[in-house]
Amino acid sequence: MREVQVGLDSNSYHILIGSGLLMQTAYRLKENGFAGKLVIITNPVVEKLYGDILKQSLAQEGFEVAVLSVADGEEQKALEVAGRLYNELTGLYAERATPILALGGGVIGDLAGFVAATYMRGVPLIQIPTTLLAQVDSSIGGKVAVNHGQLKNTIGVFYQPRLVVSDVGTLRTLPAGEFTNGLAEVIKYGVIGDKEFFAYLERNLDRIKSLDEKVLEEIVDRSSRIKAGMVEK
Repeated sequence: MREVQVGLDSNSYHILIGSGLLMQTAYRLKENGFAGKLVIITNPVVEKLYGDILKQSLAQEGFEVAVLSVADGEEQKALEVAGRLYNELTGLYAERATPILALGGGVIGDLAGFVAATYMRGVPLIQIPTTLLAQVDSSIGGKVAVNHGQLKNTIGVFYQPRLVVSDVGTLRTLPAGEFTNGLAEVIKYGVIGDKEFFAYLERNLDRIKSLDEKVLEEIVDRSSRIKAGMVEK
């Protein structure tokens, strides 16, 4: 497992990177002082793949787990959907100390992050990104927002997560197009921030395409460090 710190004084947090980390989430949450009730926000596709695994591992460690699901797609990043989630959180008696776990890609991370930032003036947010783009970009830095009308991300805040858990094993279930989108962001980091990293990507492109987990761990780690440095500045 790799660990990257995002140093933001009182808002600092760690990014955990490795394979099989979903099953360790409960331990990591306890390590960060969490206990009792928590809420997972995800979509049906990700829930089918990883929702039960995560929920069961958390329940085995004594957490009271609720799962809220929103349909897949960019159109879910809307105030109407956020409003429905507020109602469902209220129905679950979620309190100010109840963490929200954002399990999914960038849409879920943005939507769940916005809800966490605004429900009861802010509840703890845990980002659990399951796409390459979310692992190297959108889960880091605290930019959370919803769309309004035809405009993207027009209503939002900066709200840092308490922890980011990037399980590279989830990348094996990504559609090829989604993986390519994330890889473009990784290459951009090499171009703008680290020529040695860019050369590493060139040398290992076949291993990246074959989803070699050691190489995936390396590229998520190095990309996260570059993004963390930008966020800190």
